[in-house]
Order: sequence, then structure tokens, then C-alpha cells
Amino acid sequence: MNRSENSHDEAVLVVGSGPAGAMAAARLVGRGMKVTLLDAGLSAPRGLVVRAGGNTVFRWKDMRFLETDRHDHEPGAVTDWASSRSLGGLTNYWTAAVPRFAPEDFTEGRHLDERYEWPVSYTDLVPYYEMAEAALVITAGQPFANFPENTTRFRCRPPADWADLAARAEPFGHHMGPLPMAKGSPWMVAARGTEFNSYHSIVAPLLSSDLFTLVRGAQVTRLNWNKAEQRVESVDYIDRTSRRLTTMRGRAVVLAAGAVDTTTILLRSVSAEFPDGVGNSRGLVGRYLHDHPREWWPASPAKPMRALAHPMYLSRQPYDPANPFFASSLTIGLASHRINTYLRRKTRSFGVQVFGTMIPTPEIGVSLPKSAGVAEESRPMIDLRYDQGAIDNMMHARQRLCDAFSAAGASVAVDGPFHPLTPGSSIHFGGTVRMHRSPEFGALDSSNRLYDAPNVIVCDSSCFTTGPEKNPTLTAMAIAARAGDHLADDLL
Repeated sequence: MNRSENSHDEAVLVVGSGPAGAMAAARLVGRGMKVTLLDAGLSAPRGLVVRAGGNTVFRWKDMRFLETDRHDHEPGAVTDWASSRSLGGLTNYWTAAVPRFAPEDFTEGRHLDERYEWPVSYTDLVPYYEMAEAALVITAGQPFANFPENTTRFRCRPPADWADLAARAEPFGHHMGPLPMAKGSPWMVAARGTEFNSYHSIVAPLLSSDLFTLVRGAQVTRLNWNKAEQRVESVDYIDRTSRRLTTMRGRAVVLAAGAVDTTTILLRSVSAEFPDGVGNSRGLVGRYLHDHPREWWPASPAKPMRALAHPMYLSRQPYDPANPFFASSLTIGLASHRINTYLRRKTRSFGVQVFGTMIPTPEIGVSLPKSAGVAEESRPMIDLRYDQGAIDNMMHARQRLCDAFSAAGASVAVDGPFHPLTPGSSIHFGGTVRMHRSPEFGALDSSNRLYDAPNVIVCDSSCFTTGPEKNPTLTAMAIAARAGDHLADDLL
């Protein structure tokens, strides 16, 4: 393979144009930094989306650039890994649900073990949540207990009969309200892509700036360590069109390629000083992988109800300090997705989707085959399975939700034991390059810098210390903006 060199010595190299990478790039440019963004995508898929009352009733997308790989590791550890090779990353196929994490999501892990305590707080992220919400253009309803308020442009409320159901669920510790969604009014037609695409919405406007450069079709394979300067001095990438291997120098590196790809890049980045990969001197890169166990059930109200004006969120079960990760839940999509529902305006069915939590352990994670060495395109192995604790979590959540809905005059069609969807199907991987106050338990410090290489920051969901039951995108974007600020402070 031919090799070339490309010097962007004064620029920060950002890897990935998904929501976290886009947010970090925008923040750095806003601080006056030169930024070169490298992404494996050649273009952003186009499509057509029609949303009625906040629910997607029709979606067509150009799927040519979307890739799904199936990985088998050990028996019982099978996962579908969704990987986007198009500009905008996983915002090309997502639900656009963007709740904030709750304050207790950052603190409750300390009751379990010091390994599960975040080095940042909800208060630290509030101004950056607001930045991310401004970029997303949030549609949501009024805030309610245990659900922090999102900064919104559009407000919506559930119909009266759904409000009555929500009131009846309150005694069970559940609070119902409209789910924060990305991109404008709940009634819309979008012809540029999906409801929100980080390339169209954040990256494309940066192209007019002299401080910003976009390199398309650049599949980053590894980081290169300079022993004399004690820093990462460059990245290697394969041009997906010419297949040429290029080395690009930069001032610092921001990794935001997703929990699997970011981890793979670090593990490939071996050197005499880092035989197991940059940032991995303590063997923590790739460990503590977590995902959302997920199950979907049909449900029926006691009487016909008006179709929802917006997808609904049913809050997690009450926090239990003795068992902080037990039986958390998030339900979305409490509406029929059939167009005739909106024509009739009444429905006798809706869907309940539940996200649970799992306790991430060092035994579960992402690795490379021992024989892969530093091969530029070596494939990762993903070991993710739900232990009995995660299954008990979901079974308990299921029972409480059934009780709550029954009291509210609705029934949930639950039959048999918990059968989670395939691990990885939520596309909510996280934790493989985690933050922690101590390098003993995390590869990143509280500003997302690699302990081993401070000019490298990791700001996608791989940096999460734990994985609360909520959708991760908004929090990843907030963390990315904050990390961009800290990196600018270091370099300016």
C-alpha cells in the first residue's frame, strides 16, 4: 500500500463527524482553533422523513453508505454492530431522542463501587447541554419530576386522556411526559436527510470557515506516538477511494468515532512505549463495555385514546441507593405508527419500548485478535452479553410497568420470560475508554484527556463511566463541547 504524508501541524485533528465529533469541532472552531475533521464517509445519505405529531410515519433513506457487521466472539456473546460509513455517523439512522441524564445518574454509582463514580457532575454539563440543545433544535414538553428540563424551541403537551394515564401511574413512582426530540416541530417534512444529521446541521456550516478543513473518505487506522516529544504527533488513515495510506500530522487529536471504532484505533496504535496501544498502559482500553438491554411490548388502553401528539417518556423507577442500577427504565414510542391512526385519531394499541441498565465490568468489552498486530484494517471482536443482573433488572422493570399501566386502565401484552433484543441493537455502546478520577479505573481524566497521552481526547460515548437508561447522544454532545473547551484552554 502506497504511503503519503500530509501536514496539518497547527490543526486539531478530529476523527468522526457524528454528533460528538461535530460538536467538538464546532466548539474548537468557535474558540479560534484550526480544525481538520477526518471521516470515513464520502457523503451524507439523502432521504425523506415525514413526522406527524412527533411520530415518524414515513421514512426513506439512502442506505448505500450504512454498514452493519455481525460479530461472534465467545458462545453467547453475539452482537450486531451498526457502523456508519457516511458523513454524520449514526445520526443517519437513529430515533432522534435526546433526553438529558439526571443529576443522580452521575453520582449513584459510588454506592456500588468506586469504579462507577463519574469525574464530572450534572452541574458541570449544564451549560454544554444548553449548547447541544441549541444545535439539535429540541422539541419537548414541560419538565416533570426526575427529568431535567431541556432547552426547547417548541413545546407540546399530551392529549387529555394520556395525561390522565400519566396521573394514574404517579403512585408507582413513574412520571410521564413528552420525550425530547431533535429537530424542530413535531409536524414536519424533512427532505435533506433524517430529522437531525450532524453533518448537515453542524459540520456543513463550518465549511465556510478558514479555520476548518474536512477530509472525506478518510478511514483512520491508528495514532502515532512521538517518544521524544511524549505526545501523539500524527494519525494514519486509508483513503477509501485511492486506497492510499496517508500519515497526517496535527497538534492534538480528538477521537469521536464511536465506542467500537475509537477503541479499535487506540488498540491498533502500538509502539515500543505502548505495546498494547496508546492510552492502554493499564489495560483499560476496550473494557467496561455497556449497552442498553431492550425489550418491546404491545399495549392496549381500556378504551380508545387519541393518538399522541408526541412520543412519551415514562421515567425510571425510584432510585434505590442499595441497588443503584436496578430496574431503571425508559419507554418511548407510546403510539401507533400507522398512518390510519392519525386519520382516525383514535387508537386501541401502542408500543412500549423499555431500556434497562447493566453494570459494566472489565470482563466485557472490545478487543483485537492476538494475530492482528497493527494491521490497518484488523477487525474488532465484541464481547457483550447480558448477565443475570441485567435480566433481573428488566424483569422487575417489566412487572412494575405492567402494574402501573394496569392501574391506569391499560394492559401490556407480556408473555413469558425476558427476551432482550440482540445485544448492540440499541446502538448505545459506551464505556470502552471510560472517564475516571483515577487512572486505576479509567483511561481518561475529567477533561477527557488520555492519561497516557494528554494531547488526545476521547469524547464519544466510549468515555461514559456508566450507562444510565437514557439515550446517550445529548450527553455525548455536551461532554464533547466541554472537552473541546478544555483542549482549547490547553493549546491557546
